Amino acid sequence: MTLQKNSLEWAIEFLEKHSDGDLFPKILELVAIYEKRDDFIALVEGKQLSEFEPKPCRRFIVPKDEISYRQATQLYPQDSILLSALVHQFGQGIEDRRLDSSQVFSYRFSPSIDEGLYKAKTAWNEFWSSAYNKSQNSSTILYCDIADFYNQIYHHSVENQLIESGFPNQAVKWIVSLLESTTAGVSRGVPIGPHAIHLIAEATLIPIDNSMKTNGLNFLRYADDIIVFCDSDKESKSALSLIASVLDKQQRLMLQRHKTRFYKPEDFKVLCANMIEDRPINKNEERLLGIIQRYTGGNPYASISYNSINLEDWKQFSESVVSNIIKEYLSKDEVDYIRLRWFYRRLSQVGHPGALDVSIKNLERLGPCLANICTYIASIQSIDPEEWKKVGGKLIALLNTEEIESNEFFRLSILSLFTKNKHINHFTSLASRFQCSDPFARREILLAASQNEAVDWLREYKEASISMDPWQKMAFLYCAARFPTDEKKYFINNRFKPEGPYDVTLAKWSKST
Repeated sequence: MTLQKNSLEWAIEFLEKHSDGDLFPKILELVAIYEKRDDFIALVEGKQLSEFEPKPCRRFIVPKDEISYRQATQLYPQDSILLSALVHQFGQGIEDRRLDSSQVFSYRFSPSIDEGLYKAKTAWNEFWSSAYNKSQNSSTILYCDIADFYNQIYHHSVENQLIESGFPNQAVKWIVSLLESTTAGVSRGVPIGPHAIHLIAEATLIPIDNSMKTNGLNFLRYADDIIVFCDSDKESKSALSLIASVLDKQQRLMLQRHKTRFYKPEDFKVLCANMIEDRPINKNEERLLGIIQRYTGGNPYASISYNSINLEDWKQFSESVVSNIIKEYLSKDEVDYIRLRWFYRRLSQVGHPGALDVSIKNLERLGPCLANICTYIASIQSIDPEEWKKVGGKLIALLNTEEIESNEFFRLSILSLFTKNKHINHFTSLASRFQCSDPFARREILLAASQNEAVDWLREYKEASISMDPWQKMAFLYCAARFPTDEKKYFINNRFKPEGPYDVTLAKWSKST
């Protein structure tokens, strides 16, 4: 079994355009693979998957809200490309076995470069809108949630469902070996973060969906959220017992007790309204979202360039208006971080600096939105270089705060901003942190050195690069493109030992850039 060229091309282009997930900064080196994609594909196409042993991933504890966290994983880029290509090539086999999209809404397979692997970016809203409508004909509604779903998925369940879905044996073995590499050999759990993993997780729920349908439950599902519509309290309790039994017998899964509830229609309708993402907190947010909708046509990936937006529309995103929207979210007793993250994603589409100061000043409270805030800051348009340098100074100050110092993910996210914008600068301060930083931070500082053309500083670490971990080595190889031609060719040819198609391609790009 070998990967097809068109699937590899799709995977490389998608990852370079949209990143490998929503939780982590985009891997800068992917641009090198995109530019040399023919070389990478030539090293993979026609080869057996068993030749490409999974490489070390990165794992972080990422906040979900003010009191809860989740473990998130970023795959090594070569593994991200191969996994995305596999799902692109064989994912339709999973999709064909699933219940109708009017019943199971999450991660419906329909790959496109603009939209990604999945069909409807509005699926979450459609799920709750459909639930709202169905509740009108019900006496009692059961809402339940599978506890810690991604971390509880057995690898043998993945294996069985991939085989049932027509994945070739080699593809199944490679995916299972990848999963095992992210769980330290434990045969349970799939990584949270990579786009392609969602469809694999959905595959494991196919038998559960089928069982619930066979047992006559009138239900809707989105990922680990299950809603059952019943004609009586007695029926809803029977449904709960049935679901608990099915989950246990099928995969030893359990329901999350504190999220399992019975609702009367009037209360459930309130829940539905609160769950829909596109629910502005005030009239100002509603107005801004309307402007974004008008320019993007509702495409959540589309960006609005400064030159294309009407000046009057641009002025609507003033600092006072945007900061007041964010402050209103933060003023609530229970901050709706899901909705706030969604708002930051919309702000990233327009790139107006209106949310910059309020975000930096309140970053400690905005921790669950940090990845989205960093994406937003990286998207900002029309700021003078001197203003950017002031922003950099504020970010440096944040690195010294207790909350940022104590969390690897926070440090990584903030440092990543210095790798994308040379005007933020402050590399002298970053360089002074290098020796005492963790490996994740060191990688970002290396990339920031390249952005700031600190070639002489980078040169001092050529010897040390030999003992760097794979993620730092990847960054240093990317940075080596800054060295003079003869120097970088000698260094790469004599001191660097590429391991796999990704490293070989990155080395070739670095020597030729």
